[in-house]
Amino acid sequence: MTGATAIVFDDVTMSYDASGSAEPILEHVSFSVQQGEFFVLVGPSGSGKSSLLKLVSGIALPAAGRVLDDEGIAVRAPSAKRGMVFQSVDGPLFDWLTVRDNVAFGPRVAGRSRAEQLTIAQRYLDLVGLATHETKYPHELSGGMKQRVQIARTLAADPRTVLMDEPFAALDAQTRRVLQREIARIWRETGKSFVYVTHDIREAVLLGQRIAVLGRGPRANVQRIYEIPLEYPRDELDPRFAELVKQLEADIEREAGFQWSSI
Repeated sequence: MTGATAIVFDDVTMSYDASGSAEPILEHVSFSVQQGEFFVLVGPSGSGKSSLLKLVSGIALPAAGRVLDDEGIAVRAPSAKRGMVFQSVDGPLFDWLTVRDNVAFGPRVAGRSRAEQLTIAQRYLDLVGLATHETKYPHELSGGMKQRVQIARTLAADPRTVLMDEPFAALDAQTRRVLQREIARIWRETGKSFVYVTHDIREAVLLGQRIAVLGRGPRANVQRIYEIPLEYPRDELDPRFAELVKQLEADIEREAGFQWSSI
């Protein structure tokens, strides 16, 4: 981490009701993500984790407060500075394009020459381990391979911040474990800022430098931010790893219990 900020939430309140009359999903949220950091968001269902990503991406706007980018500019719309990797492994890819042309799409939109597009695409296909699959189409790929293509395509657009909304949730357990290790490697190699949403506490501890725990919704807020003092790659058999998982699970179970008791 550089000490400079990638994203700042400044007293943010959010509601999906444009009139502002509905109860807020998020209320008075303030925290920052550092440049080059792997920052993870966890919390019970309905705590607003995905809503926070929508605010960062610019596809939703706060009812109050500000979300600031790495230049201190308020986020008011989507931008090439922020790239999103979705949970779905099918919808985000263009079925009519090859793997190579899916990955080259961002450079193409940015006006790069065809030679530059292919060079950039090859770089990121190498990074995600799909160099030998560049001429295939999405329907010829496994779920894990499709998700690698989506990651490569996002990175090829050269965003400063990568947003990931439970990107491995739809995959089988074995593929998910492989890609968890791979995404940590990719983050270290690119040096980009990652903001990652997950329900999987072990995944959060495996990946995050810091982990923010959101409280119960509605009117959710950040209850605690954990600093994770473990080196990469992380060992799930390390007693410190297990203790962190236990603490995070207790926090989330407590918030979920409050949520159910209020119904």
